[in-house]
Amino acid sequence: MSMHTLNELAIFRARLLRDHHHLDRGTMEDTVSQLDATIISRPATTPDEGIAKLELARDMAATDGHTDLVKLIEGALMVLRH
Repeated sequence: MSMHTLNELAIFRARLLRDHHHLDRGTMEDTVSQLDATIISRPATTPDEGIAKLELARDMAATDGHTDLVKLIEGALMVLRH
């Protein structure tokens, strides 16, 4: 996975989550965890990569039920996208 950009990894992650019926749950969760770790560990070097990292943070916060953090990240994303 090291040769891919953060955006490519984020797109692959989104497609994997969308089309998860092709994999068993354990394999999908392991793959998503590996992608998350890779995305988190790389520094963002462009605004698009920063947005991809914030989107991952938002998804992780939502999974953990941190609604205030989700709202905070959504506000930052709205500013960055415009």
